[in-house]
Amino acid sequence: MGEFLAAFGAGVASFFSPCILPLLPAYLSMLSGFSASEIMKGDAKVATRKVVLSAAIFIAGFTLAFALMGAAASSLGGLLADYKYELMKVFGVAMVLLGVHMTGLVNLNFLNYERRFSTRGLARGPLSSFLMGFAFALGWSPCIGPLLAMMLGMAAVSGTALKGTALLVVYAAGLGLPLLVAAALTVRFFALVGRFKGAMRYVEIGAGVVLAAAGVLLFFDRLIFWS
Repeated sequence: MGEFLAAFGAGVASFFSPCILPLLPAYLSMLSGFSASEIMKGDAKVATRKVVLSAAIFIAGFTLAFALMGAAASSLGGLLADYKYELMKVFGVAMVLLGVHMTGLVNLNFLNYERRFSTRGLARGPLSSFLMGFAFALGWSPCIGPLLAMMLGMAAVSGTALKGTALLVVYAAGLGLPLLVAAALTVRFFALVGRFKGAMRYVEIGAGVVLAAAGVLLFFDRLIFWS
């Protein structure tokens, strides 16, 4: 149960990272066809149902991508089962480094870039929203990179493809649920976030601390996986 809660929490922390939350109006605009200003102001022309539906399809896209990543990571870990404890050491160290990077105490330059898949030329609609979600999962870095790396590391040592897939699906749920809430509440959500804008950096620091702590636990084989 603890692993599921950690995965969900990592997804929520990813949503509130500094290069996802500020760009949320732009995402919702691309998905729904309404302008970012209309969404931010709660314009009467904005059809909330359409925004929510587009967001849900977008979430389905990145959930599928994350699930495939989890299955691949756990399958790779299965092939290297004889080296499970060595993998735990490697992933543990990597998670600590990524966590420290998120806190800002150490700057790892190779993480300071982002790669996005272009969706230009795609007609707006369900297929476009789905492909955008899939591309989001594959191409967005570094904001979700450290937390996603933690989840993939956990999936790799979880034992089976089913467990690895489940971890990443729960992670996607943690990332997707706030997105659905934002799509449904629009202006009220952004007004609330605006009041706590200064706290976003503390959310990132907190997530980095949790990530580093999880790395230490994994290194010493104290991060218990369900059986």
